Amino acid sequence: MTRNPLPYLFLALLGGAWFFVWKGVSTPPVSTIAAPVRPTHVAARAIPQPTRLDFLTDTGQPYQVRISLLRNTLSTECSEPELRYLYQLLEKPAPKGELPEHWYVIANDIMAKILTYENDPQRFSANFIGLLNDSHQPEVIRDYAVQYLAAWLNPRSAQATATSLATPTPEIAAQVLQSLVSAMMDPALAQSSIPGTTLMMLVDLKRSDSGVDCTQAITTLKPWLSHALQDGCTLNNSVRVSAVSAAGILAPTEFRPVIRKIAYQENGSSSLRLPAIAALGHSGESEDLSKLQQIASSSPELTYAAQDAGKLLKDRISKP
Repeated sequence: MTRNPLPYLFLALLGGAWFFVWKGVSTPPVSTIAAPVRPTHVAARAIPQPTRLDFLTDTGQPYQVRISLLRNTLSTECSEPELRYLYQLLEKPAPKGELPEHWYVIANDIMAKILTYENDPQRFSANFIGLLNDSHQPEVIRDYAVQYLAAWLNPRSAQATATSLATPTPEIAAQVLQSLVSAMMDPALAQSSIPGTTLMMLVDLKRSDSGVDCTQAITTLKPWLSHALQDGCTLNNSVRVSAVSAAGILAPTEFRPVIRKIAYQENGSSSLRLPAIAALGHSGESEDLSKLQQIASSSPELTYAAQDAGKLLKDRISKP
């Protein structure tokens, strides 16, 4: 019996039509197919590049060469990263193998460049106060910090035009002065050069027209000064000499009696009598003239100091 092929042909056609309908429904148009996600390219981490100041820690070069390179390299500009790098160098110990006295000279030039190019008063004061207060820093570096803070508070005309750092606000100036006075009175620094450096800075401020108010700093300092002027004080002689000089300028009326005592003490140390005699030229009264003349005629090592003080005192008294 011969089978009729038509039913099979019909079923094949029906199955094909259903396949194309299913394909059209389940497959989105080509334009809506999302593009394959490609792996995101991750930029390689930047490798720190050596700066043009790396030579500063190259102990294979003489320190004089590195100072010359520093001055030439930063003769006209210093970038922000370079400025930060200079601060970091100051915070660290001297490079391995570097003689301390050589590093101190380099550090001094580094500080000079920071003062020249810094324009953030808060950062400058914070970093240099930090150096001053860091007990791990050598005394020389801490003393340099005092000097550069002082140069900022009370710049000479040449310094003022050489830096872009704004003058400190009264608040910052007060903070700097308080830090300097605190360090000066620190017993751990009593035998260092820092008290003398700070005293001379305060004297310069008192005499100048910088506009920085050092009244509170002097008030805080007076008990320490009073102790420094007394017989038997354990401060080293150079600090006491500075204290005598400063007392006659910072608080002349208050310290006049003790300054007279030092100046007129015949068996006293000449190194202390000299600044006391000089101080009387600024803070003495007419009654001191005859005594200064007597010293000038009887003490050869004190003659010139007594003569100069007498002349200064006479000129001051004669002025209306």
